Amino acid sequence: MESAARVRVILNGDKAQQPELREAIFAQRERMAGLEVRLTFEGDDVARLVSEAVAESVTRLVVGGGDGTLNLIANALMQHPLARRPEVAILPLGTANDLATSLGIPEPVTESLALACEGEVRAVDVVQLDDAYFLNMASAGFGAEVTRSTPGGLKKLFGGGAYSLMGVLKAWDFRPYRGSVTLNGVEEELALFVLAIGNGRQAGGGQELAPRALLDDGCFDVLVIRDFPIARVGEVIEELESLPDNGHFVRYVRTDSLHYRGESLPVNLDGESYLIENSEFQLIPGALRLVAPQGAALMTHGPLSAG
Repeated sequence: MESAARVRVILNGDKAQQPELREAIFAQRERMAGLEVRLTFEGDDVARLVSEAVAESVTRLVVGGGDGTLNLIANALMQHPLARRPEVAILPLGTANDLATSLGIPEPVTESLALACEGEVRAVDVVQLDDAYFLNMASAGFGAEVTRSTPGGLKKLFGGGAYSLMGVLKAWDFRPYRGSVTLNGVEEELALFVLAIGNGRQAGGGQELAPRALLDDGCFDVLVIRDFPIARVGEVIEELESLPDNGHFVRYVRTDSLHYRGESLPVNLDGESYLIENSEFQLIPGALRLVAPQGAALMTHGPLSAG
């Protein structure tokens, strides 16, 4: 990297006062003079700070926060031309940190910050949903209801386990969504229990919904779980273990586009909630350059050359 001054940390303001984090930043500044820090306190701060970084030719943005903060950064970066987008690195400070966990980013903040500032980058895909973007996972139906209905206080108290608790509570009165999903040119009408579009593998605090997904393979993985009677839950579990192309209840497909049409469907994009009724998911290959550890399971390709 040409200049340490071109690495900028964007921190979720709620996390900025953690003593361990402050010590890690001071220690990293001793290793690379000029490391800059910016704080966000409102959602609009992210787009402004990203625009400033692009205008000032910042080489790398270190995103300090959870999956939601990373989602805001990715959406802001996608508003700028590919050649001007800074590299992205993850400093996992959130509740679930699903993408960071899947990538194998170390938990100790000193180690994760050092990797974020000094690690090598890979070109990764991004998925577009209408006017929004996501890097990791879109979960719709049951999973999105769980995420949307989990109180913030419960997240802080139980961490990722809060999602599992809310899932059990919601299962008692969940109603499937009726609509159609078009995959590889074939439209299917169905009662939908779960729909997951995985560029990465896990969401909701560790639920591996797309276990074969890769961030850089030019495809996203789709998991469909059709509605099922509770008496046949054993069959659903068996199919989830084998992930058939088109089972009785479970379908698992790799593709680069998906169209949903039907009743209003809650969707969670890396921590951000949406409702869709007639929407298209489209893959954008190589849209971002992401710092990842050596041998990260989510990658097929090696680091990009310095040139």
